[in-house]
Amino acid sequence: MKRLGYFFGMILLAACAGPGQNDKTAGSGGAAQSETLAGANESIDAETNRPAATNAVYQLILDTDTVPGRLDPDVISGLNEPLRALAAFYAAMGGTNCHGETCELTTALGLGKQGSDAHKELIKNYFPGDPVAATVLKQDCYLRPSGASSFSDFEYLTITSRGDTTQVDYSLMAYNRGDVKFIKGPDTYLFKDSIYTKLERHLRTHVKNEEAL
Repeated sequence: MKRLGYFFGMILLAACAGPGQNDKTAGSGGAAQSETLAGANESIDAETNRPAATNAVYQLILDTDTVPGRLDPDVISGLNEPLRALAAFYAAMGGTNCHGETCELTTALGLGKQGSDAHKELIKNYFPGDPVAATVLKQDCYLRPSGASSFSDFEYLTITSRGDTTQVDYSLMAYNRGDVKFIKGPDTYLFKDSIYTKLERHLRTHVKNEEAL
């Protein structure tokens, strides 16, 4: 059972069934996952601008016994720009202990406040034509603060780069007035010509206008 360490004391959470698995396997963000690789700037292909070497795994948020999980600043600081853009996109779709204009993942990515110009520019450059990206940009990447009547927080978040294909595995806790559910990946993207194109995605934004998503 997970604990919400910051929200009204202790809340017991029951994981819902989803596309991801609950065991600590290679895709779950748990301890048994493949060894995390940092230093993606050194492994990017200068001609194709691929995000990283094949099968490079980046555990950005580690699965712990509380929600949200624990960010790994060393891994996050080692991301190259395409992977930073992908992480920035997910930092605009799900919470990471957000308070006011600050969310932990966005800060760790060196993008300043949630919805800063730098935050939005990364998403805009790497996700042109993506309707979810367009929605988060329109909303200035706003996320409700942790502990509000409705909010979300990542339990874990892992990016795996396989050449031109990039997978994002995650578990996002969505809390809404006492109701708790978990949205799970993986989501998969094609990375070509410095642009991410959705192949499969389970996560949508928690915003008012979702009819285009």
